[in-house]
Formats: sequence, C-alpha cells, structure tokens
Amino acid sequence: MTGTTLHVATRDGLTFTEAMERAPDGFALLTTPWRYEIVTTADARRSTPEGVFEARVFNEHTELRWLNDADSGRTVLLTEDPTVLPAAFAKPDPLEATGTIKGGYLLWGKAVQASDGWTTLTTERIGSLRVPGEFGGGCHVALATCEYIARDPAHGNAYIAEERLLSFELSEPLRREKA
Repeated sequence: MTGTTLHVATRDGLTFTEAMERAPDGFALLTTPWRYEIVTTADARRSTPEGVFEARVFNEHTELRWLNDADSGRTVLLTEDPTVLPAAFAKPDPLEATGTIKGGYLLWGKAVQASDGWTTLTTERIGSLRVPGEFGGGCHVALATCEYIARDPAHGNAYIAEERLLSFELSEPLRREKA
C-alpha cells in the first residue's frame, strides 16, 4: 500500500442537467423510483430519464455523485487529479489515504447476449440488466471499485474512508471449498 490523495469538490443546488455538464465521460448509474439504469454519460446528458433522484457517473479516473433534493441536488466529485475539479465547486481538504484497495461488486445474473459494446446480464429472480462491455455467454460481471484507506489520527485505527467506482469487468464469483 502506498499513500494516495483523493481530491473532493462539492456543490449544492445543481439540477441533474447541470451536474451532467461537469460529469466525466464514462458511464452513469441512474436511480429512479421505477428502475435502475446504466447509460453512457453522453446519453445521460442528451436525455434525462424521468424521476432520477440519484446518479453516480464515473470513469477510471473520476466519479461524480448527484443526489436530488427538490429538483436540484448535491453534487460531489472525487478524483486523484485535482486539475479536473471545477473552479465553482467548494474544495474541502483532500483525503490523505494511507493506501488503496481494488475491489468490486458482483452484479446479478450471467451474460446472455453481447452486441454493440454492451452485454445483457439476466437472472430469473431479478430480470435483465445491460452493462457496458462485451462479455462471453455465462460470464459474471463486477462493478470495479477503489477503496481509500485512512487512519484515525487519535487512535491509529485504519478504516475505509471513501470508495470510488471505476469500471465494469469480468469476474468469477468465489466458490466455497469443501471442508
């Protein structure tokens, strides 16, 4: 583990459209009361899905988070590159991490169809979800993350201070070994 600085910028009062103007090119996880959708940042900028109350927009270098609060919201940008932070955003002290850990979240379902740079994952209980990337039939996909580890200055305890989304990648679920 090596030290890493995570820079943060925040701004209140931005609409979804205004927040998307500052979002990194990549992918957007959009939450509405009716569905959960994954789109490109360009698609999110072009057409705002009705009822979006939360968005996480990311690429391998930067993540933007937006949470709706009465038609405007709180916007937070996270990055290791301070030059991408908008000037109009507040910049609290950066997070001085003692290290980082790569991780991920296994997504429901298995790949059943890939075309045009996207793969459909499906499972009987949940339904289907399209994710970016072309993954072979039967494969599992994970949402890759980077966790930032910090130390409590008073007691020295290490903890995960922040997490940033990175990409979608091939994953194999862990298997239990027989005792």
